[in-house]
Amino acid sequence: MQHDLTADPAAAPPAGGAVRRRHPSVFEPATLALIILLCVFGAIIGMQILVSLGVSANTSLIGALAAMVLARIPLGLFARYRSIHVQNLAQSAISGATFGAANSLLLPIGIPYALGRPDLVLPMFAGVALAMLLDAYLLYRMFDTKVFPATGAWPPGVAAAEAIKAGDEGGRKAVLLGVGVAIGAIGSFFKIPMSAFGIAFIGNIWALAMFGIGLLLRGYSPQLFGGEA
Repeated sequence: MQHDLTADPAAAPPAGGAVRRRHPSVFEPATLALIILLCVFGAIIGMQILVSLGVSANTSLIGALAAMVLARIPLGLFARYRSIHVQNLAQSAISGATFGAANSLLLPIGIPYALGRPDLVLPMFAGVALAMLLDAYLLYRMFDTKVFPATGAWPPGVAAAEAIKAGDEGGRKAVLLGVGVAIGAIGSFFKIPMSAFGIAFIGNIWALAMFGIGLLLRGYSPQLFGGEA
Protein backbone atom coordinates (compact mmCIF):
# COMPACT_ATOMS: atom_id res chain seq x y z
CA MET A 1 0.00 0.00 0.00
CA GLN A 2 1.55 3.27 -1.09
CA HIS A 3 1.13 6.53 0.78
CA ASP A 4 -0.92 9.09 -1.14
CA LEU A 5 1.42 11.73 -2.45
CA THR A 6 0.02 14.81 -4.14
CA ALA A 7 0.72 15.07 -7.84
CA ASP A 8 1.50 18.34 -9.59
CA PRO A 9 -1.92 19.92 -10.28
CA ALA A 10 -0.57 21.68 -13.36
CA ALA A 11 0.58 18.47 -14.95
CA ALA A 12 -1.74 16.66 -17.30
CA PRO A 13 -2.91 13.30 -15.90
CA PRO A 14 -1.46 10.24 -17.61
CA ALA A 15 -3.49 8.21 -20.05
CA GLY A 16 -6.20 6.09 -18.49
CA GLY A 17 -7.02 8.59 -15.75
CA ALA A 18 -4.26 7.37 -13.39
CA VAL A 19 -2.75 9.96 -11.09
CA ARG A 20 1.03 10.18 -11.14
CA ARG A 21 2.44 10.19 -7.62
CA ARG A 22 5.65 11.91 -6.61
CA HIS A 23 8.34 9.61 -5.31
CA PRO A 24 8.99 10.23 -1.59
CA SER A 25 12.04 12.35 -0.86
CA VAL A 26 14.68 11.33 1.64
CA PHE A 27 14.66 14.92 2.96
CA GLU A 28 11.03 14.85 4.13
CA PRO A 29 11.16 15.34 7.93
CA ALA A 30 9.53 12.06 8.96
CA THR A 31 11.53 10.03 6.45
CA LEU A 32 14.79 11.79 7.29
CA ALA A 33 14.30 11.20 11.03
CA LEU A 34 13.77 7.47 10.47
CA ILE A 35 16.76 7.21 8.15
CA ILE A 36 19.09 9.02 10.59
CA LEU A 37 18.10 6.69 13.43
CA LEU A 38 18.48 3.61 11.24
CA CYS A 39 21.88 4.77 9.95
CA VAL A 40 23.22 5.27 13.47
CA PHE A 41 21.85 1.88 14.53
CA GLY A 42 23.20 0.18 11.41
CA ALA A 43 26.66 1.72 11.80
CA ILE A 44 26.87 0.48 15.39
CA ILE A 45 25.79 -3.02 14.35
CA GLY A 46 28.29 -3.12 11.49
CA MET A 47 31.26 -2.03 13.58
CA GLN A 48 30.37 -4.28 16.51
CA ILE A 49 30.06 -7.38 14.32
CA LEU A 50 33.23 -6.54 12.41
CA VAL A 51 35.39 -6.21 15.52
CA SER A 52 33.87 -9.26 17.21
CA LEU A 53 33.43 -11.70 14.31
CA GLY A 54 35.53 -10.21 11.51
CA VAL A 55 32.63 -10.03 9.05
CA SER A 56 30.10 -7.36 8.09
CA ALA A 57 26.36 -7.91 8.29
CA ASN A 58 23.61 -7.10 5.83
CA THR A 59 21.06 -5.08 7.81
CA SER A 60 18.74 -4.06 4.97
CA LEU A 61 15.86 -6.20 6.23
CA ILE A 62 16.05 -4.49 9.63
CA GLY A 63 15.36 -1.14 7.97
CA ALA A 64 12.45 -2.47 5.93
CA LEU A 65 10.91 -4.23 8.94
CA ALA A 66 11.32 -1.13 11.12
CA ALA A 67 9.39 0.97 8.59
CA MET A 68 6.71 -1.74 8.31
CA VAL A 69 6.24 -1.87 12.08
CA LEU A 70 6.01 1.92 12.37
CA ALA A 71 3.49 1.98 9.51
CA ARG A 72 1.15 -0.20 11.57
CA ILE A 73 0.94 2.43 14.34
CA PRO A 74 -2.49 4.11 13.93
CA LEU A 75 -1.18 7.68 13.98
CA GLY A 76 -0.99 10.11 11.08
CA LEU A 77 2.69 10.78 11.82
CA PHE A 78 3.57 7.23 10.79
CA ALA A 79 1.26 6.99 7.78
CA ARG A 80 3.95 7.82 5.23
CA TYR A 81 5.95 4.77 6.28
CA ARG A 82 3.32 2.65 4.53
CA SER A 83 4.86 3.66 1.22
CA ILE A 84 6.99 0.88 -0.21
CA HIS A 85 9.31 3.57 -1.54
CA VAL A 86 9.93 4.92 1.96
CA GLN A 87 10.56 1.36 3.14
CA ASN A 88 13.01 0.93 0.28
CA LEU A 89 14.81 4.14 1.27
CA ALA A 90 15.00 2.86 4.84
CA GLN A 91 16.51 -0.50 3.92
CA SER A 92 18.98 1.13 1.52
CA ALA A 93 20.08 3.67 4.13
CA ILE A 94 20.71 1.23 6.98
CA SER A 95 22.51 -1.19 4.67
CA GLY A 96 24.74 1.57 3.31
CA ALA A 97 25.49 2.84 6.82
CA THR A 98 26.39 -0.64 8.04
CA PHE A 99 28.78 -1.45 5.23
CA GLY A 100 30.14 2.10 5.10
CA ALA A 101 30.99 2.28 8.80
CA ALA A 102 32.42 -1.24 8.98
CA ASN A 103 34.07 -1.95 5.63
CA SER A 104 34.84 1.54 4.36
CA LEU A 105 35.85 3.35 7.57
CA LEU A 106 36.69 1.01 10.45
CA LEU A 107 38.47 -1.79 8.59
CA PRO A 108 40.99 0.39 6.67
CA ILE A 109 42.13 2.32 9.74
CA GLY A 110 43.19 -0.98 11.29
CA ILE A 111 45.84 -1.42 8.59
CA PRO A 112 48.23 1.23 9.99
CA TYR A 113 48.00 -0.44 13.40
CA ALA A 114 48.81 -3.82 11.85
CA LEU A 115 51.85 -2.26 10.14
CA GLY A 116 53.03 -0.56 13.31
CA ARG A 117 52.17 2.98 12.13
CA PRO A 118 49.39 4.30 14.40
CA ASP A 119 50.41 7.83 13.40
CA LEU A 120 48.84 7.20 9.99
CA VAL A 121 45.38 6.38 11.36
CA LEU A 122 43.96 9.89 10.97
CA PRO A 123 45.31 10.40 7.42
CA MET A 124 43.97 6.97 6.50
CA PHE A 125 40.59 7.81 8.00
CA ALA A 126 40.38 11.07 6.03
CA GLY A 127 41.29 9.29 2.81
CA VAL A 128 38.85 6.41 3.17
CA ALA A 129 36.05 8.78 4.18
CA LEU A 130 36.49 10.74 0.94
CA ALA A 131 36.79 7.49 -1.01
CA MET A 132 33.54 6.21 0.52
CA LEU A 133 31.68 9.33 -0.58
CA LEU A 134 33.14 9.03 -4.08
CA ASP A 135 32.21 5.34 -4.27
CA ALA A 136 28.66 6.11 -3.18
CA TYR A 137 28.33 8.70 -5.93
CA LEU A 138 29.79 6.38 -8.56
CA LEU A 139 27.52 3.50 -7.55
CA TYR A 140 24.51 5.81 -7.71
CA ARG A 141 25.43 7.00 -11.19
CA MET A 142 26.42 3.60 -12.58
CA PHE A 143 23.56 1.47 -11.26
CA ASP A 144 21.37 0.02 -14.02
CA THR A 145 24.23 0.29 -16.53
CA LYS A 146 26.35 -2.42 -18.12
CA VAL A 147 28.74 -2.18 -15.16
CA PHE A 148 26.05 -2.72 -12.51
CA PRO A 149 22.90 -3.98 -14.27
CA ALA A 150 19.69 -3.78 -12.26
CA THR A 151 18.78 -7.24 -13.54
CA GLY A 152 22.02 -8.77 -12.23
CA ALA A 153 22.31 -11.33 -9.46
CA TRP A 154 21.86 -9.23 -6.31
CA PRO A 155 20.55 -11.75 -3.72
CA PRO A 156 20.45 -9.31 -0.75
CA GLY A 157 18.49 -6.81 -2.83
CA VAL A 158 16.05 -9.47 -3.99
CA ALA A 159 15.52 -10.57 -0.38
CA ALA A 160 14.80 -7.01 0.76
CA ALA A 161 12.46 -6.34 -2.17
CA GLU A 162 10.49 -9.54 -1.57
CA ALA A 163 10.18 -8.70 2.14
CA ILE A 164 8.83 -5.23 1.32
CA LYS A 165 6.38 -6.68 -1.22
CA ALA A 166 5.21 -9.28 1.29
CA GLY A 167 4.57 -6.65 3.94
CA ASP A 168 2.75 -4.44 1.43
CA GLU A 169 0.51 -7.15 -0.01
CA GLY A 170 -0.26 -8.83 3.33
CA GLY A 171 -2.10 -12.14 3.42
CA ARG A 172 -0.14 -15.34 2.97
CA LYS A 173 3.10 -13.57 2.04
CA ALA A 174 3.03 -11.50 5.22
CA VAL A 175 2.44 -14.63 7.28
CA LEU A 176 5.38 -16.33 5.57
CA LEU A 177 7.51 -13.26 6.25
CA GLY A 178 6.63 -13.40 9.94
CA VAL A 179 7.33 -17.12 10.10
CA GLY A 180 10.66 -16.58 8.36
CA VAL A 181 11.67 -13.87 10.83
CA ALA A 182 10.72 -16.13 13.75
CA ILE A 183 12.64 -19.12 12.36
CA GLY A 184 15.66 -16.92 11.66
CA ALA A 185 15.62 -15.55 15.21
CA ILE A 186 15.35 -19.04 16.71
CA GLY A 187 18.14 -20.37 14.50
CA SER A 188 20.40 -17.43 15.33
CA PHE A 189 19.76 -18.01 19.04
CA PHE A 190 21.14 -21.53 18.64
CA LYS A 191 24.13 -20.23 16.62
CA ILE A 192 22.88 -21.74 13.34
CA PRO A 193 23.96 -19.74 10.24
CA MET A 194 20.43 -19.06 9.01
CA SER A 195 21.58 -16.52 6.41
CA ALA A 196 23.12 -19.38 4.42
CA PHE A 197 19.69 -21.01 4.09
CA GLY A 198 18.19 -17.79 2.77
CA ILE A 199 20.94 -17.25 0.21
CA ALA A 200 20.49 -20.84 -0.97
CA PHE A 201 16.89 -20.04 -1.96
CA ILE A 202 17.41 -16.66 -3.65
CA GLY A 203 20.96 -16.86 -4.99
CA ASN A 204 22.03 -17.47 -8.56
CA ILE A 205 22.31 -21.22 -9.10
CA TRP A 206 25.55 -21.03 -11.08
CA ALA A 207 27.26 -18.68 -8.64
CA LEU A 208 26.25 -20.84 -5.69
CA ALA A 209 27.32 -24.02 -7.50
CA MET A 210 30.79 -22.60 -8.20
CA PHE A 211 31.03 -21.40 -4.61
CA GLY A 212 30.14 -24.87 -3.33
CA ILE A 213 32.69 -26.53 -5.62
CA GLY A 214 35.35 -24.12 -4.37
CA LEU A 215 34.57 -24.95 -0.75
CA LEU A 216 34.73 -28.68 -1.46
CA LEU A 217 38.07 -28.37 -3.26
CA ARG A 218 39.50 -26.27 -0.45
CA GLY A 219 38.32 -28.71 2.20
CA TYR A 220 39.61 -31.83 0.44
CA SER A 221 42.72 -30.35 -1.22
CA PRO A 222 45.15 -32.12 1.18
CA GLN A 223 43.72 -35.52 0.25
CA LEU A 224 43.37 -34.71 -3.44
CA PHE A 225 46.55 -32.75 -4.11
CA GLY A 226 48.75 -33.47 -1.11
CA GLY A 227 48.93 -29.83 -0.07
CA GLU A 228 47.76 -27.87 2.97
CA ALA A 229 44.13 -26.75 3.38
